[in-house]
Amino acid sequence: MKVTVGFLILLLVSCSKYLDIQSNHGLVVPTKLEDLQKLMDDTGIMNLSYSSFGEASADDYYLKQSIFDNLIDYAQNTYIWKNYYRNYPNDWSSGYNAVYNCNLVLDRLRSISVNSVDESFYNEVKGSALFYRASQYLYLLWTYAPAFIEGKSEDDLGIVLRNSSDFNEISSRSTVAACYLKIIDDLNACIDLLPEKSALTLRPNRYAAMGMLARTYLSMHNYDQALLYADKVLKKYPELMDYNNLSEVNVDASFPFTIFNKETVWYGELMSSSNLTSSRALIDTLLYRSFDSNDLRKKAFFKVAPDGTATFKGSYSGSAKMFTGIAINEMYLIRAECNLRLGNREKALDALNYLMKKRYKTGIFKPYSSIDEREVLTIILKERRRELIFRGLRWMDLKRLNAEGAEIVIQRNVNGEIQTLLPNSNAYALPLPDDIIRLAGIEQNPQ
Repeated sequence: MKVTVGFLILLLVSCSKYLDIQSNHGLVVPTKLEDLQKLMDDTGIMNLSYSSFGEASADDYYLKQSIFDNLIDYAQNTYIWKNYYRNYPNDWSSGYNAVYNCNLVLDRLRSISVNSVDESFYNEVKGSALFYRASQYLYLLWTYAPAFIEGKSEDDLGIVLRNSSDFNEISSRSTVAACYLKIIDDLNACIDLLPEKSALTLRPNRYAAMGMLARTYLSMHNYDQALLYADKVLKKYPELMDYNNLSEVNVDASFPFTIFNKETVWYGELMSSSNLTSSRALIDTLLYRSFDSNDLRKKAFFKVAPDGTATFKGSYSGSAKMFTGIAINEMYLIRAECNLRLGNREKALDALNYLMKKRYKTGIFKPYSSIDEREVLTIILKERRRELIFRGLRWMDLKRLNAEGAEIVIQRNVNGEIQTLLPNSNAYALPLPDDIIRLAGIEQNPQ
């Protein structure tokens, strides 16, 4: 029987709060909507478990040699794109733990008559399960599969799509194209099920699903659909924080942003990463220097040490945790990029200028106007990298931009030897955990 270790361990561990053992040692699964909602409210599994391996593999930071030397093997291998031996627990198993919860909820909902319960409550629970499954699939796909390329992704290996909580279901990898189709189907389905406004920012609403669709389509180079859904989110949530406003942002504070701030539509975090802690990860020197001195993000995002190196402090988590939820600033950047790519230069500049005005010292920023489309795109992509640093998006951006010919090369200096990641390298699809390959018998990514 081919099953993944992550699913087996979840059965024994992550649902223990909600599964009671009977005298005959059988497991009783939740049967009430309230119990299913509790599974969706298990924030450690559902909200705080998005893959950080891609971010740890990307180019926004570097490690000093002394720090690298003290990392455990898998963290070192992640840094140089050779992590072929990371067993449980890992980002793969954490993602599929959340997927299991979603499938368990969806399976149990089939035995509950909508007519016997509050229909809006039923729909929210179902919509949440579809949202979390789709969002985890998206991050797993970004981490463990090649970039989406029309005409090629129908053959490229994606991730495992689990459609039930049955452990006897054989695991196999679907194509990249099939994975994106599943993600889009789940997100479209949950838009009509989720409420317009959730009781908690930790719970998804329909605009969170639209924001996740905007992300999905952007990573597929489908700019008209990405724009469509980003615009829908911004119609509901048009207002950005002004970094000049001390009641919203204190750029000099250790953590300038409050959790659940007004730009946050839905809250999620990346998995903790040995490489990315603020005591280890130093911001890429050229990236840090690219921030203008009048750009308030330079103070809000970074703490500078006496030796001039910078570390990141600007997470929307209000702490050292790495926020990766759906936020308004990301939607404005999607609006700007997609409008520009679709030939709507003035709309692109409007979105870009509105964002920049809220990030620079009052009265300093001069709106972009008389520049050609190629230069506008360059500026938007630079601002996307700066604004969304450590959001779990850079690895996907590197893959999609290189697929379009950006030719971005990443280099690491380890023990005086330069390690290089070339554009469109096989290493952009990170290796699946070794235990999954051995026990589930699925195909490993090429080296």
